[in-house]
Amino acid sequence: MRLPRLARAGLGLLGGLALLSGLPGAPAAAAPAAAAQPPPSIYVEEDFKGATAPEFTGYGSACLTGAPADDSGPTTGVHPLGGCPTPSAAGGPVPPPGADGRGYLQLTDAKTDQSGAALYNQAIPAEDGLVVSFEQWQYGPTAEFQGQIRPADGISFFLVDGAADLDAPGAFGGSLGYAQKNDPAEAVVPGVDQGYVGVGLDVLGNFFNDGEGRGSGCPADQRSPAGTAFPTISSTGPNMVTVRGPGDGLLGYCFLDATYTGEHSDATGWESSLPGRLEGPTTGVSSDPVQAEADLEPSKRTVTVEITPAPDPVLTVWIDFQDGQGPQQVLSRPAPTPVPSTYKFGFAGSTGVWSNVHLIRNVVIGRPAPALSLVKSVPDDLPLPLEAGDEVPYTYTVTNTGNTELDDVTVTDDRLGPIECPRTSLSPGQSVECTGTGTVTEADAERGELTNTATATATHDGQEVGPEEDSLTLPVVRPRPSLTLIKSVPADLPLPLEVGDEVPYTFTVTNTGNTVLEDVTVTDSRLGPVECPQTTLAPGESVRCTGTGTVTEADAARGEVPNTATATAMFDGQEIGPEEDSLTLPVRKTVPGPAFTLIKSVPDDLNLPLEEGDTVEYTYTVTNTGNTVLEDVTVTDSRLGPVECPQTTLAPGESVRCTGTGTVTAEDAARGELPNTATATAVFDGQEVGPEEDSLTLPVRVPEPGARGSITVNKVDAHNGKPLAHAVFELWRETNGVPGLQTRGGNPDTREGSGCATDRAGVCTFGELESGTYYLLETEVPDGFRLPRPPVTGPLTIEGDEHLTERIGNPRGEPCKGKGCKK
Repeated sequence: MRLPRLARAGLGLLGGLALLSGLPGAPAAAAPAAAAQPPPSIYVEEDFKGATAPEFTGYGSACLTGAPADDSGPTTGVHPLGGCPTPSAAGGPVPPPGADGRGYLQLTDAKTDQSGAALYNQAIPAEDGLVVSFEQWQYGPTAEFQGQIRPADGISFFLVDGAADLDAPGAFGGSLGYAQKNDPAEAVVPGVDQGYVGVGLDVLGNFFNDGEGRGSGCPADQRSPAGTAFPTISSTGPNMVTVRGPGDGLLGYCFLDATYTGEHSDATGWESSLPGRLEGPTTGVSSDPVQAEADLEPSKRTVTVEITPAPDPVLTVWIDFQDGQGPQQVLSRPAPTPVPSTYKFGFAGSTGVWSNVHLIRNVVIGRPAPALSLVKSVPDDLPLPLEAGDEVPYTYTVTNTGNTELDDVTVTDDRLGPIECPRTSLSPGQSVECTGTGTVTEADAERGELTNTATATATHDGQEVGPEEDSLTLPVVRPRPSLTLIKSVPADLPLPLEVGDEVPYTFTVTNTGNTVLEDVTVTDSRLGPVECPQTTLAPGESVRCTGTGTVTEADAARGEVPNTATATAMFDGQEIGPEEDSLTLPVRKTVPGPAFTLIKSVPDDLNLPLEEGDTVEYTYTVTNTGNTVLEDVTVTDSRLGPVECPQTTLAPGESVRCTGTGTVTAEDAARGELPNTATATAVFDGQEVGPEEDSLTLPVRVPEPGARGSITVNKVDAHNGKPLAHAVFELWRETNGVPGLQTRGGNPDTREGSGCATDRAGVCTFGELESGTYYLLETEVPDGFRLPRPPVTGPLTIEGDEHLTERIGNPRGEPCKGKGCKK
């Protein structure tokens, strides 16, 4: 099947090769302009999948399986490419005929003594060099000779001077349609007219030797190491890529190079250095065209041949052996000089006493187009958002997206500097993964994100390729340093105090923020600096510092011991605090008369800071600090109301402990503290004594103002788990009380903010979310993928500063774009 000429010109060579090797697509074609246009990247593009290929001339057994079967078509000489014979047992496992759109160029089937060629008799430019890519199949031998079944012969790709009339190939058999046969005892057949170079993909191995008069008239340094013996197994170079040079008629076509190790055995011939097999393993092909493609896939070999421009041309051959290694360079050597100004080309294949099926597909020929791409990524399971101090493992994937060898591949990160890569040269289609590790800084935390950019470059033929850049931004938790201080005394401390009593104080400092606090210090207004067992606190961590005070005569004169403690800490060079807490304890008065004190307290082991919904057990200690009996003792709490006490009459010095339970409300959480005040009164001689008050304020964890949590989408290819960019999501909040997501009608749920598109790592994050229930609605998918069924993920519940990550896969298929997509 041929693409329309306009479309073919617009693809560019990179796009054409991307169709063959799975490389990323080429940039879109530039719009036509009135000024002179640069030469096209692609000169010829033919996939041979259709029923016709009018730009090519067939020869011999060459035919198209995309055309209807033709048992009476020509099998010798030059002819238009048409249908192939009906498959037969002798012809071997060939593709089914009539498979328009899924066909192949069949040079030969598996019958013996077949020869076929496809010739392109239109000149193409040579001045910029040339890159040729095609797929070839050699498989399915059926012929037995001398008790053996062996694959034969091979496939050749050849170039001739564009000034020649390419109306016929050269000799076949070991000459593979390029070179001559010049053996009067056997046959005299000229080589292809004005041949420039022939690349033999030689399964049997006779293109490697100079038998049958190949290389007649060649100098000694351009003769095959196998000599001229023919036909012998000892002189073959099986599974070999062999290059022969210029020739015309019966002279030339000299041996230039081959993929051989130098090792030789009379029993097996010359040893090949190829890292894989040119012949594929296929032994059967379905009559169904779709299944036939699957049957043939393991035998496909993708071949790329490059010839750089004069004056110092170099010929390089890459082969993808379909083994997961991608294109591998197998041969590189100086190309023949002088280089013609234009080329014509052809493909040929043949069988002899042994046989194979020989197929060609997806031919792309054009000028060299070096290019590369860079993708920077992090692991899919990286916990997000990040925090200051976290290490981030980066992967930098550099891919040769062009059709030439790239050297000196380098990657630089604007934060990490030069990145070390395991290899610095890449063949077309090959990738390398480089790695580096970064650290989240306090500055990143202040910004709320970690952003950096990587740059990749390479060289080809001494010229820089690139630079290509890729940036990645990851969410980072912003710092919220804070602390609380609670000053307390033991619950069983005898009250009231008396002059000379020692009072053990505990000062509890809690890190209520999300950053590490350093240089924690506590100072008491009576005791001075208080020693603490540690001065660094992680988020949520507490330290209990202790100090001892003594009751003085002055305390007794006023009937109480008052003092205040202050706590501070440091974060990122800035002071956090001060936070204060005061505590007043009753002391037996030295002046006679009715008096009492009230101390409101909570347990020493109460977990602080509190959170919404926590219950708090309060103790109200009323102490008769006078020298008279007090009656009708009552305690009232500003939040709890009247508090029940086990007794209401107190002798001098006697105390009663009353209790009550409170609950932390949403209002308390909003202001960050739980305040309340207790009031006590009593009666002496019919007169009210008091009131006495004591207030207590406890820290409550403050929710983030507004939104607090986040939902991060990790979008992947459902087929292979790789990240997908350009998927678009909307976030909806459950607000109408109806289960599930409703986006329309009179009472829909509420959409939160604007949409979010995934980046190259497949990530997008909806941040700063209030507590609640949410749904993710996928509205757009990357090209080549379908929306999941259904496109809604949820319900997803956020509580406080919870951060959720949802991995969502897209099935492959025709893309369905836009908000109105219903496919």
